[in-house]
Amino acid sequence: MAAFAVAVDARCPLCGASILSIGRGGRVMAEDLHPVPLYTGRGGQGYMVCEDCGVLTELPRSITLN
Repeated sequence: MAAFAVAVDARCPLCGASILSIGRGGRVMAEDLHPVPLYTGRGGQGYMVCEDCGVLTELPRSITLN
């Protein structure tokens, strides 16, 4: 089993799951991300969450979570 050195390890801000890992050679080692746009001004901003949390962020506005 080979050990890989990770240069970037981004985590979901909601659940902490790893969503993007890039090795030192620039190779993507893991990718499980979902972009969530935030329109808070000119140009818009956003953040990335994992696929599981991304499903929750796009629920219809008429649904409320208990």
